[in-house]
Amino acid sequence: MIFTGIKRKSNQIFFNKRLPELLNNINEVSSKNLTNILVIADDISVKDGILANLIDVLKISESNIEFVIFQQKIPKENELSYVYSFKDFGWYGKVNSAALKNILTKKYDLLINYSKVDNLYNNLLILQCEAGFKVGFASLDNRLYDLLIDCKPTEISLFNKELKKYLEILNKI
Repeated sequence: MIFTGIKRKSNQIFFNKRLPELLNNINEVSSKNLTNILVIADDISVKDGILANLIDVLKISESNIEFVIFQQKIPKENELSYVYSFKDFGWYGKVNSAALKNILTKKYDLLINYSKVDNLYNNLLILQCEAGFKVGFASLDNRLYDLLIDCKPTEISLFNKELKKYLEILNKI
């Protein structure tokens, strides 16, 4: 158990070291329309609700939306490729999971974080992910996102409506 704490600390050190590099190398937001979206969440039970609401509000097909869900403990019978835990990360932010490595190799037009609380492992994933535009709740670490929406994390439909409004202003949809 002591190694888990040390490993978490090494990941925090990696995050703190890489964050200034990310902030210095901020890419300009492209003006092209959204074709693929990465959604990060921390509750598997809200996946279907988020997906249905996103499809309805943004008018994007389900095949263009990819999910990644963080859970503290993953049951052994759970074979879902889009669920990950702290065990999928090694020392100094190294990704061990093949599914997460696959996600990190793709480029996304939009990354949406529906996490209710700031989470080191979600932050590591967001830090290493190549996305043209990153959106999250205002209660999260503002250094990682291009747009923060101030509403309660339980108000997903309000969040999506506000997201649509800002994406229209930016000519993304």
